[in-house]
Amino acid sequence: MLFKALATLNKNIKNNLKRPTLQEVRRHYATNHKDIDGLLDQISRSGALNLQAIKFRSRLAKPPRDGLKALALNKNIKNNLTVLDCSRLILMQDSDLVLIADLFPRLEELKIRAYKKITNDDVTAGITDDGVDALASKLKDLKEFVFTGNACFITDQSLISLSTYCVKLKTISLDISRSGRHYVTGEGIDFVMRHSPNLTSLSLNLWSLQPSASSFKIEKAYAIAKNLHSLTMSQQLFSEKHIRLVAKACPPLKKLRLFGSGGQYFEIHGALKLLLEACQLTLEELTLGSWSLTNTGISDLAQHLSNLTFIDLHECSGLTSATFYTLMKSCPLLETLKMANMKGQEMDLFFPDFLHKNYHMRHLDISGNWRLTNMMLKNFGQVCPNLQFLDVSNCMSLTDFGIGKVLRVCPTITQLNMNHLKVSGVFGSYIFDHFTINLKTMKARCSHIDDSGMAMIGKRCRNLQHLDIGFCEKVTDKGVMEVVGNCERLRYITLIGCEKVSTDILPQMVSSRPTLRNIDPPGYDLSEHMTKKLLSFGCRLSATPD
Repeated sequence: MLFKALATLNKNIKNNLKRPTLQEVRRHYATNHKDIDGLLDQISRSGALNLQAIKFRSRLAKPPRDGLKALALNKNIKNNLTVLDCSRLILMQDSDLVLIADLFPRLEELKIRAYKKITNDDVTAGITDDGVDALASKLKDLKEFVFTGNACFITDQSLISLSTYCVKLKTISLDISRSGRHYVTGEGIDFVMRHSPNLTSLSLNLWSLQPSASSFKIEKAYAIAKNLHSLTMSQQLFSEKHIRLVAKACPPLKKLRLFGSGGQYFEIHGALKLLLEACQLTLEELTLGSWSLTNTGISDLAQHLSNLTFIDLHECSGLTSATFYTLMKSCPLLETLKMANMKGQEMDLFFPDFLHKNYHMRHLDISGNWRLTNMMLKNFGQVCPNLQFLDVSNCMSLTDFGIGKVLRVCPTITQLNMNHLKVSGVFGSYIFDHFTINLKTMKARCSHIDDSGMAMIGKRCRNLQHLDIGFCEKVTDKGVMEVVGNCERLRYITLIGCEKVSTDILPQMVSSRPTLRNIDPPGYDLSEHMTKKLLSFGCRLSATPD
């Protein structure tokens, strides 16, 4: 069975015959990626003396408590571990916070998540003031604390504990979803601002703020925000007056994120303009998510956005392509622009005067815009000739004509996301034989790609390393081998949900393409013999990495 390798390793350790190597640890994880406790035990015994950070990438319900205890038995890991990311572990409890603090006292960064009961087990999640207080009192070196979830029942006391015990704290992030319950008030935020001298990043997505004893507390908190480099707030936590107070404090903000939840942007426009003017020399990243915006409003702000390198306007209604061209012209240093899910607004607006090229742009996400046309995509590409990343997923009006055209005008694109597009031939006849496509990553999940499209990818994308064609129902074994046989650098391929692709083809794939390191197979009904054979070629079976 799959556990045999682990049992052998454990036996060798107990008999002092052999210490497992990291290669053996990886092999164990590849054969049984759900046994996280066993994996952590192997890491503890492997001699990984300089391990400083752990991030759980697999989504797990219960924290691997036994595995964490095993890790702490290795004194070097116990004393050197400074970063622990548990944001994929769902059912965290107060006792888990106490356990983590006891096991790894040198932690500097901790990310946790707790959601209400979502399984049939008699296990519930829940973080309260008691857990946070115990954690904070033991982690004196903590610099970053991030919490996400809806099973958080904290009050101002948790913020007070973090500020009191963790004097080195630089980042506090609380993201409690709508269904969560908390009792944080303006007094708690005020305390954090006043008693955390090293605090530079504050992120509060609380969706509501409990009434405080003094209505002036929250205003004082904003007024003394002089050291913040990063500020994230949801609409329920601020008003036009609060934004003006922050502007008056003139903090050296580098990142500003304001989420509107469909709120009326015009109510804060004047104050936001003042804040952007106050922080114009330092601000690098701006996110205005889920607001009702206008092209005119963005144009009015643009004069204060000249130093920005990152702008995110996702799910903002009222915007058209005019905003895109305004930002390209007004933000010469802009590298990343996200205008995803513009909620059905017309995007096809273009005049020759808009063709002001932005040579710094590298990353463009315009996914979810159903009315984005082939010609508009081509025009966007002409304005951003040095694009490296393009996401047009769920842009249902696009065809292979538009994809081919943008790849011609932006030859430096190395990652293309085109999930859910009704495109079969990918590039169509718009890419000539002499034209080289430099794609390294292509994500075309749930698209209409067929074997002819796969042949086109194999022929034109010789540098491809990562291909995701999950749930592409028209692709067969023949199409897969067209890519595997021609893409000499292919390392990752996702085939999950490809009903016409057989698992029998997997050995042929790894034998003909030795660079393959990860396959997300069309099904998981694989024999132990096949699994071992794939592993012998250095290829693991799991979900495609991020």
